[in-house]
Amino acid sequence: MKTKEITLSALMIALLAICSQLSIPIGPIPITLQTFAVLLIGMLMPTKNALIVTSAYLAIGLIGFPVFANGSGGLQSLLSPAFGFAIGFIPAAGIMASILHKYEKPSLFQYLIASFFATLVLYVIGLLYMTFILNVILNTDLSAMQIFSIGMLPFIPGDIAKAFFSAIIALKLRAPLQNSIKLSF
Repeated sequence: MKTKEITLSALMIALLAICSQLSIPIGPIPITLQTFAVLLIGMLMPTKNALIVTSAYLAIGLIGFPVFANGSGGLQSLLSPAFGFAIGFIPAAGIMASILHKYEKPSLFQYLIASFFATLVLYVIGLLYMTFILNVILNTDLSAMQIFSIGMLPFIPGDIAKAFFSAIIALKLRAPLQNSIKLSF
């Protein structure tokens, strides 16, 4: 990676960490702007870089820096029902970047379609992990519908808005970033 790519990657990690702190606790999964940041990372960075940024964010949090939602960090984060969503950031950003890699200048519609698939992956990984933590580790007995209603339903409207706003921003920033940093998508 070149210096400009490293700088952009560091800025994206910082964006993700900041968006994690903007949180509204509503049960085991807080509402944050993390999804917005992950979508933007996938929209603005090549696949390899998007995977590196989201993996680095996870590693920074797991070694103890308070970059996760509500200022948490450390290995104990692995026991949070919400941690599966953080794991899902890696494939979500990678899938987003891979889909958009096919287009030299993606349209709003293409950004939104890629966001749908990335968010779907995020939900699948997050809900499976949440089910494991709540039902196996914490020995609760929640049905799939209960997990779905606390881990997905309240977030759908916000995730639609995050996809739309990240796409609008990416439409404005992708070409200048591509030209100034010479990112190869």
